[in-house]
Amino acid sequence: MGNQQAQADAKAALCQDMAALCKNNPYLPDREGYKRIALSDREWMNPMLLAEDGFATDSCFGTYYLWGDAFGLRVSAVGGRLLASLGSGDKLRFYYPHGSGSLKEALLEMGRKARKHQADLVIGSVTRKQKEALELAMPGFVFQEKRSMADYIYKTEELAALSGKRFHGKKNHCNRFERENPDWHSEILEEGHIPDCLKLLAQWEENHKEAQDEMQGAERTAIAKAFLHYRELGMEGIVLYAGGQIVGFSFGEPIGEEGFDVHFEKADTGIHGAYAMVNRQMARMIQERLPKAWWLNREEDMGLENLRKAKESYHPAFLAEKYVARIPVG
Repeated sequence: MGNQQAQADAKAALCQDMAALCKNNPYLPDREGYKRIALSDREWMNPMLLAEDGFATDSCFGTYYLWGDAFGLRVSAVGGRLLASLGSGDKLRFYYPHGSGSLKEALLEMGRKARKHQADLVIGSVTRKQKEALELAMPGFVFQEKRSMADYIYKTEELAALSGKRFHGKKNHCNRFERENPDWHSEILEEGHIPDCLKLLAQWEENHKEAQDEMQGAERTAIAKAFLHYRELGMEGIVLYAGGQIVGFSFGEPIGEEGFDVHFEKADTGIHGAYAMVNRQMARMIQERLPKAWWLNREEDMGLENLRKAKESYHPAFLAEKYVARIPVG
C-alpha cells in the first residue's frame, strides 16, 4: 500500500510540474502550421523517424518529445517528411526532415519559412548520410562539422563484457563495487521504481548545485516527462541497488533495427564504481531484452571536457559525425 501511495504521489508531482510548464505553451498549431509536440504525435512521427534507420539520437521520438519544450521545438509535416523547427527571426533553425517523401519538397517548404523570418536556411545535427542526401536534393548547402554534436556509438557486447586491456580500469571499478556492496543487484526499471529514482535525482542535483545551469533544469524536465509517460514512450531501463536502496538508474529507447539510445544515466557519486556498474548493467539488459540492438548511442558531449573524457574512456566504436548545413537567405 505504501509503495502504491508513493507512486501516486510521484505521479501527482510530475503532473503538477508538467501543468506549470504547459500553461503558456499550447499544443495548438501556430500561423505557419507548426505545433508543440504532444505524446499523441508519436503515432505519426515515429514512421518518419524510423524511415532513416540510423543510429543518431535525432532519430528517436523521445529526443524530440522530452527536450522539445526546453528548446521551443515545433513540428509539422509535408509530403511524408517531418519538419521540426526552433527559434525565430534570424535565429530560426531546423532539424533534418526525416521521412520517405520528397526531400526537395520538404527543403523548399523549410526555405519558404526561413525567408518569412528573414533567416538563412539552417539545418542542425546533420549526419554524414543526411549530408550526402542534402547535397543531392539541393546543391548549394555549406556544411560545418560540429564535434560537440557527434554521437558516441559503442558496441553493446563490449560494454556488457568489459573484456580486454582497454576496459581493465572499468572492470576494476565494477569489481570493487561488487566487493564493497555484496548485496547489490539490478532490476528492470518499472513504474514502481520511479519515486526512488526521483529521490536519487534530487540528491544528485543537490550534490551538483555549483554546476547548475539551464541545461540541468531542462534535463530534469525531460526526465520528469519520461517518467510520467514511461510505458507509452516505449522506454527501457535498469535500476541499480546497494544497501537496499537505488543508487543508480539508466534508461532510453531503441533506434531503428540495430541500435539503442541511452537518454539518461544517474548514479550516487559517493559510491565507488556506481556509474561503471549502471553502464555495464544497462548494456547487459539491452543484450538480453533487445538482442538485435548491437549498437549503443550514448549521445553527444556538448563540448564539455569532463563529459568528453568520460565518454572516450568507454572506447566508442565510432563517432557519428554531425554537421550544420546552411544556405544564405535569398
